[in-house]
Amino acid sequence: MSSVRAFRDLMMALLALALSCGSGRQSAALKHGVVSLVPSVTEIVYALGAGKQLVGNTTYCNYPEAAKRVYKVGDFQNPDLERIVALGPRLVFITLPAHQLIAEKLKELGIQFHVSRPQSIEEMFVDIDSIGILLGVPVRARRLVDSLKRHLAALPAFPDTPRVYLEISSTPLMSVGAGAFLNSLVIRAGGRNIFGRTAQEYPVVDPEVVVRADPEVVVILCPSVAANEIGNRLGWDGISAVRNGRVYDDLDLDILVRPGPRVVDGVIMLSRRLHQE
Repeated sequence: MSSVRAFRDLMMALLALALSCGSGRQSAALKHGVVSLVPSVTEIVYALGAGKQLVGNTTYCNYPEAAKRVYKVGDFQNPDLERIVALGPRLVFITLPAHQLIAEKLKELGIQFHVSRPQSIEEMFVDIDSIGILLGVPVRARRLVDSLKRHLAALPAFPDTPRVYLEISSTPLMSVGAGAFLNSLVIRAGGRNIFGRTAQEYPVVDPEVVVRADPEVVVILCPSVAANEIGNRLGWDGISAVRNGRVYDDLDLDILVRPGPRVVDGVIMLSRRLHQE
């Protein structure tokens, strides 16, 4: 076992012990529900069989079906603090930087919150473990992580790494950098993100740089752009992906960008496009 994994397991054990010390205190704490402002965390909560603890989420929390029926505290970008507080949650799941202001207010009010912001598949596994402990279901979390790891390990490792351009916005033109979760999915699916060395998670990019990089696959992740429009851009008709008809706009964005239980589906979706399965 590596020293990193040993340290992680030790910290998880200590956190679990802290939460479980005194069965009376733990039972009292779990009487209050939790609020999720993060769609991926909402999916994790249900995957852990802890959906009954969820008393509030956002309008973006649309999976699984049961998540749609949970009380809505606003949308992802603009959750309503008053609605959150009115639910009297023992814990609120947030992400940064989107919920920085909410985090400050929750801290002032003494409401516990957990920041979920995994930037890779491995970090997602650690986050699932943490969420499982916070919900009082650490064993279920470990089983979920082990299952996801097994499924990922069973996927083929592709020898070729086609150059990939991912577009998440057309105005301004934005792609995916090294710090974004989606970049780790591209790597696992056997692709090479042309902006994979860019420090920013979601960099604004120069269209001429895209042309020079000559991506072999283009994945469009913004609904305002259709695959057949890409070749109309100045100089883009000569890009390998355009010339070979390998521009895709039909991938499920939620599955790809949410670091949660559907990560295996995301890797499979990408690999099929990258390797023309």
